[in-house]
Amino acid sequence: MFSNPLEAALKSIEDRDYGTALEILLDLNQANPRDPQVNYWLGIVFLTHGQTAEAINYLQAASKFAKKEAAVFATLADALNLGNRPEDALPHARKAVALNKNSEFAHRTLGETYARLRRPVMAEHAFTNAISLNESSAISHLALSRFKVSLGDQEGAAHHFARAFELAPDEPSVLISARDQNDSEVRQKVLKRIEAVLADSNVFLSKPDRARLAFTAGKICDDAGDVPKAFHYLEKHRSDYYGGYDPDGQERYFESYERTFTRQFFEERQDFALSSDKPVFVFGMPRSGTSLVEAILSAHPMVSGAGELPFMEERISDLTNGSTEPESYFNAAMSLDKKNAQRIGRKYLSVLDGFGKKNARVVDKLPQNFEHLWLLALLFPKAHFCHVRRNPTDNCVSIYMTPLASRHTYNETQETLGHYYGQYLRLMRHWACVLPIDIRTQSYEDLVSSPDQNRRKLVEHIGLPWDDACAHHEKNDAQVFTFSMAQVRKPIYTGSVNRSEKYVDHIRPLRKALGDIES
Repeated sequence: MFSNPLEAALKSIEDRDYGTALEILLDLNQANPRDPQVNYWLGIVFLTHGQTAEAINYLQAASKFAKKEAAVFATLADALNLGNRPEDALPHARKAVALNKNSEFAHRTLGETYARLRRPVMAEHAFTNAISLNESSAISHLALSRFKVSLGDQEGAAHHFARAFELAPDEPSVLISARDQNDSEVRQKVLKRIEAVLADSNVFLSKPDRARLAFTAGKICDDAGDVPKAFHYLEKHRSDYYGGYDPDGQERYFESYERTFTRQFFEERQDFALSSDKPVFVFGMPRSGTSLVEAILSAHPMVSGAGELPFMEERISDLTNGSTEPESYFNAAMSLDKKNAQRIGRKYLSVLDGFGKKNARVVDKLPQNFEHLWLLALLFPKAHFCHVRRNPTDNCVSIYMTPLASRHTYNETQETLGHYYGQYLRLMRHWACVLPIDIRTQSYEDLVSSPDQNRRKLVEHIGLPWDDACAHHEKNDAQVFTFSMAQVRKPIYTGSVNRSEKYVDHIRPLRKALGDIES
């Protein structure tokens, strides 16, 4: 039927039969690993399935031999952005534009890259170029809308979202982005489209897209006050997105933390320390208030925010050669020597310089850094550490309603979420006993009920004089990319305190799993 296997693979991709396409392409790759077309399409297939690391490997292989193909470099940059590696993406995105100045995709990818690097002027210029090349590109309008949201420009965001929705009313990425829109009428129109798409068996949806659409429907219903319908959607497709949480394995994992990272561990490695006091680490569970703390601190003229940097997670993955086995992780920690540790630390400081070389402090607010405090404490004992805590039930309800990345497997059910929350607290209690650093525990509830007092204490904790700009963080024009990006553009408010009370009839499994954990 087809003149060659590649043609058959491309037809399978066109028909969304990715399993057949992948099988054919892997056979072709085994026969000729250097074929740029095969590597490119393998990258595309893996991107479609959300397997970013595999996609990057194949796209990098394609770029070595397809040196004049703009699409290859733009797709590679896109994959690197998805993998939270915008610094690595930038040269590829620039090359894509240089190879084809008329490529809307190349300009859009360059815009995404600049946005992630927090270079807003360059980002907006690239997005605008993309739309000028193809005004009917829903994806470029959507990208510019998201960018406007990150800057707090809700009017501009609404304009480009409306255009994207007009152009592609059934495109999952467009519908999912409605969660960031303020217009309730628009959100209700989107809800109707989501309901229609989810109910139509003839519409192809990947499992992750189906789950994210359900999350979006749940949020729209919740914001409209329809709690039963919200939980219907929040529970309907979670298994399409999350899975694999092992409570017993998680407990053994944190037991290994307690056995490995003892006071003696840190005493024997005191000479690993670097002298910099520039880093500010803000961490805790997702949705605990870390974005608000970063917004307050980064409003200070001597502070810049870096958002959620994946740097430490990536370096730890490097130490274990990508292995996810706990034994590999703890063996690597014990084997890490001073030279390699300080190499990691110096590279991290160079990354921070990219966000504010002249600033006295740079805030890294990756919540999951609470797992990596052993390395942060070894390298930067003079840094500033802030653990943000929120009422456990409120915190977990907010997590449950948010489509965190699929690697947060604990978010699969209310029971698994409650279990993981208990393990997180267990680890934080251990750190309090063994780490040679000063950690400020910041209560979210205290911050919003007594903002003047707590903002000053936060600024004092990072060793800087008070600045009145920190009392008006909502006026800060720095970009925000987390799920809280709309909330942190508002003055401090108390509406999220005791939020879980209105869901009491729907969160019994969560409350049982949390047990007697105190707020």
